[in-house]
Amino acid sequence: MSPRGFKRSSRFGLIGVVIVAAAAAVIGLTMGEGDANPKLAMGLIFGVIAVFVVVLLLLQHSDLERAAGGEADARTRAAGEGGPPLEDPTAVGEAELWAALAIVPIDADALRAQSEMWEVGRRSLKLGAVIFGLILLTVPSIYLLESFLPLLIGGPLIVIAAVYGAARAVGPGGEIDQGYVRMDRAMKPLGLQVSGRPKGSFEPRGPTMPGFDYRLRGTTELSGDRHGRRVAVRFGGHEDAGHSEVEIAAPCHAFEAKSKRVEVRSGPGGLVISRRKAAPGDWLCDLWVAERLLAD
Repeated sequence: MSPRGFKRSSRFGLIGVVIVAAAAAVIGLTMGEGDANPKLAMGLIFGVIAVFVVVLLLLQHSDLERAAGGEADARTRAAGEGGPPLEDPTAVGEAELWAALAIVPIDADALRAQSEMWEVGRRSLKLGAVIFGLILLTVPSIYLLESFLPLLIGGPLIVIAAVYGAARAVGPGGEIDQGYVRMDRAMKPLGLQVSGRPKGSFEPRGPTMPGFDYRLRGTTELSGDRHGRRVAVRFGGHEDAGHSEVEIAAPCHAFEAKSKRVEVRSGPGGLVISRRKAAPGDWLCDLWVAERLLAD
């Protein structure tokens, strides 16, 4: 999912955190100072945090549905138009560029695979809302009731929900595995398929941050034949996030060109375009450029 469609929730989150912190400080200083048992102040602070998170989740849900619907419409429209030739790949969206690069008719399964990718975000958002709801019912109750009974009830439920979400994401046949299956289906009109994927494992966060993170080590690779040439597209894993590379195995004259983020190299072995700090769909533009260079 592209972050470009989540501007409202992102801005609200950044601004809201500052406002919530300021509101909590004001409440604590004006209502809780000198009070040995400031339940009202604590209740108000928890209330402010709850309202902020609820509004944030609603905005994220709205942004997600808007982005998903807009992308689905764009892909369906572009597929129906047959992917007309492009003169400037930077002037169109990812959906139009994807359709324009198709070398076979785009079928319903490829469109459906693109839409299904948004389901991961929907399920993650729902699970996040459930975990937040459990935390909201558990943590304030501990302070306001002055009892650890809510923790004994809510704590295991929070852990179960978190473990369930992790297992659903990284377990065999889970969200990550299904994501590669969907990618394979979505790339068929472009003559590409998933030919390599990184390996994932839980790793310690670091000496100053306890806990573990799930990280993908290695490279995702798409490959196939396009216009009689062998094409490979590679994306970096967590250790090289934001790096992409498009390689076309077609002999050509040797030359090299560099910009701030993009490097183009060619020679007898073929042409390679490497990009740093790449957005998820930037490789489509690089593929268009690479094939245009070889056609000229």
